Amino acid sequence: MNESGPARSNLTPPRRYDDPSTKIWSLYLEQAEKDNARMTESWKADMDAILIFAGLFSASVTAFIVESYRNLMPDNTDTTVILLAQIYRQLSNDTGLDSTLPSVSNVLDTDSFVPSTSSLICNILWFLSLSLSLTAALSATLVQQWSRNYLQATVGRDIPYQRARISTYLYEGLTRFHMKSIVNTIPMLLHASLLLFFAGLVLFLQPVNAGISQLILCLLVMTAVLYILISILPIFHLDCPYESPLTRIWWRIIRSAQLIFMRDSQSSPGSSVPVGKSLQKVREWEATKISYERDERDFRAVCWTLEYSPDDSSLELFASIIPDVVAGIDYSAKLLCHRLLNREDSSMRLGFRLTRLLATCTSNTPWFKRRCIVTLSAIWSLTMMALPMPNTPYGQTQVQPYMNRGMLRFDEHTLRYIEVIQSSIPGISSHFLSTATVIARSLLDMFSDHVLYLETELLNYTRTGTLPIRYQELVTKARNNTLRQGDPLLKLDRIDREAWDIHQKLNAEQSVLSASTYVSLDSLLRHINDFLVTAFIDDEEEIALHVHAALTRLEDFQALLRQTSFLLILEYIESMLKSTALPHEAFNTTRRLYLRLDLESHRDSYSVQSQTRLVCCLEQALLNPNQDSSRLPEGIVNMLLGLIRAVTDPGCVSRVKGIVSAYTRVCVSSSNLEAAREAVEILDLVLPDYIRPPEALDIFSEHLYAQPQLTRTATLTTIDMSSKE
Repeated sequence: MNESGPARSNLTPPRRYDDPSTKIWSLYLEQAEKDNARMTESWKADMDAILIFAGLFSASVTAFIVESYRNLMPDNTDTTVILLAQIYRQLSNDTGLDSTLPSVSNVLDTDSFVPSTSSLICNILWFLSLSLSLTAALSATLVQQWSRNYLQATVGRDIPYQRARISTYLYEGLTRFHMKSIVNTIPMLLHASLLLFFAGLVLFLQPVNAGISQLILCLLVMTAVLYILISILPIFHLDCPYESPLTRIWWRIIRSAQLIFMRDSQSSPGSSVPVGKSLQKVREWEATKISYERDERDFRAVCWTLEYSPDDSSLELFASIIPDVVAGIDYSAKLLCHRLLNREDSSMRLGFRLTRLLATCTSNTPWFKRRCIVTLSAIWSLTMMALPMPNTPYGQTQVQPYMNRGMLRFDEHTLRYIEVIQSSIPGISSHFLSTATVIARSLLDMFSDHVLYLETELLNYTRTGTLPIRYQELVTKARNNTLRQGDPLLKLDRIDREAWDIHQKLNAEQSVLSASTYVSLDSLLRHINDFLVTAFIDDEEEIALHVHAALTRLEDFQALLRQTSFLLILEYIESMLKSTALPHEAFNTTRRLYLRLDLESHRDSYSVQSQTRLVCCLEQALLNPNQDSSRLPEGIVNMLLGLIRAVTDPGCVSRVKGIVSAYTRVCVSSSNLEAAREAVEILDLVLPDYIRPPEALDIFSEHLYAQPQLTRTATLTTIDMSSKE
């Protein structure tokens, strides 16, 4: 008994199979079972509708057949009437009825009865109609049974590879025996049955009333024409919702004759390719191929979604998708986001709604903190998205205009919201920092483009004497005393005072992420525009002087913008060095700030205070081996080394060279080492000969870097001493 037990247990198959291919078959089954479920559910819904219609229709046809089949046999009522007429003739001796009444032998002979042609054809049509209707009902019942059997067979095993192979085997059999075609044929039986019924109805009513018969005939012709139309229309218009069972048959016929050609996305503009797939596949291809029409449909669909989803929860869900869309490779999706930012309806613009969504984050709760992170990430992504928006269809080029305020969707107002909300939700400062930084950078880009545009117009005026287009209407109003004027000299004085105030704020090391900084820059630019409007209504000699003064102020304004840009990247790097974690998208944000700096052409634009701040950043980032948390990634360090080209002050140059020389001794990154050596070469060219440090400074710097116990202050002091030597 004990010996037989283990023997039987060895014959029992294990419940768990460690087949490496199980995951492959599981992936196949996941897709195949979904497809099988969709297919059988569609068949079941169609067959249920066919059964209901076939039942009701068969009952109606049967009622008409009961009335019409009597015309196929002799009518006893007519025989009785004829016999009574014969009796009457004999009793009344009326010989006039002999020629009109048939003989009694003919009346009693049933074999001589011949039904009328219309009755015969009518009954043939109706009996065919009833037969087709009942055949469709029987076929629908069988299809439902076949569908159930198919599903039960494909899910009848627990082992994935067995179930997958059974499913594949049965599906190929389903394809080989054209079951899908049979299912598509069943509705054709009902349609043909209905057509036969109407044709029989015309013949049935013809002996009764010719007018009613012709009316039904007209309805029958109209129905047949419409049926043919809806069968053919989807072949030439793939988005047509109408279709009949004949549509696929017509499609195969026309496709086989190669009478349909469509443009392929890979074809040249003048070529076409023949359609060689099913109607469904071609329709899917037409709906998803890259085209201007598809992008327009996408835009209308998403606009409808946002319009009918006014609640903040739906917008939050949409905002959570934006960063992945912007970071993806789908150009159409990025174009869609760009167009949503520029909707004509201001209340439905994506930028306005995201800013309003950010304003709802007023408390430090997990719910609002999550919403705030999602919204800030979306604003950061949309601000970083550099995508031109053509106003012409594909294939046509258009000059990209300068960036103006109308192209901005996040500006000083968004910065104010960020300042207010940051004090309420302090736990996500990294997202606040990166988002505010890229918004500030976009404002500086807008100011730079505006100044460049003004300079181009003014220089063109000095050469040609043509008044800029943007000032023509304003000057006309000013000359007609419909626009407020002023003294150009007073306006110049105000411009100078505002520029000086901004310069003082920048030297005071105030945060350049404050909205007030960009409000001041915008106010200064507006006053320059007002000065030009006033200047152009003066005498020609005075206009030339005013234009020269305006060009000088624009150069000063550009210097302020360059200084603000430099301080912006320094403030961002300082925030990274002070924090234990990197801000949101630190590398991409730093790269955006770095690439917009002109460090070669305007090296003298940066103040000594800003250069000193750069030296402190370099020291903390490169000479702090014990603070791993403040270590910057390799790419950001590379850009920080690139900022050295902005250093021109001799004292700062000497200090920077000592820091970078020490860094080259311990740098393990090849790219950073190359950037550091290049920076040393640049510093050697900038530093005058009489204050260049001796070669011993490198040895001293290496020794200094080898003393990790020295503090940052001690390091700076030592470098200062060596510089003085």
